[in-house]
Amino acid sequence: MRRAICSRQSSGKSASDARSLTQDARDRTQPVQIGVDVARFGTDRTVICIRQGNRVIALDQHQKLDTMRTTGLIVKAIAEYNPQAVRIDEIGVGAGVVDRLHELNYSMVEGVNVGNRATDPEHFFNLRSELYDGLRARFEEQTIEIPHDEDLIGQLASIRIEYTSRGQLKVEPKETMRRRSLPSPDKADALLLAFAPTPPRNRYFIRT
Repeated sequence: MRRAICSRQSSGKSASDARSLTQDARDRTQPVQIGVDVARFGTDRTVICIRQGNRVIALDQHQKLDTMRTTGLIVKAIAEYNPQAVRIDEIGVGAGVVDRLHELNYSMVEGVNVGNRATDPEHFFNLRSELYDGLRARFEEQTIEIPHDEDLIGQLASIRIEYTSRGQLKVEPKETMRRRSLPSPDKADALLLAFAPTPPRNRYFIRT
């Protein structure tokens, strides 16, 4: 069985006006959290997703940046938004960005390796699969508000979910998406990190 993280229809759903106004007021009192999917050169993009409460308040993309320029953009975002947490995909070039930010004493920065073991390995193939299932649940429960961004919505609708022979939920790898001639889900992955739960210090194998 295959299904997507969310459909194009569900990604565009919104609450009633009264409920939305109440949620808006609540979100403005919530801490900011940032997710970053890091690319370097090539066709992939570095994406910085900033959310407050259940709402995405900024989704910035950049292309062909070296790691120091990416670090500078994150430092700027930290200065502007004073986030509670900054979660960065540390697979590949992202590790260098995490290390540099730790060197600069940004203690709210968390390096996340989504290829690591899930916190619930009985039900999820890896951490990426577990976190995307949590994101899927937010769309079903309408506890997330994203911008009307066609790239983001298309990426979320394109990511497939299946089950392994052990019954674990598995989100298809980026390599499989490329074989289907789909671009890397940069915005979706940044969104995933922005909405990931803040773990205990050793839960996501955070680099220190």
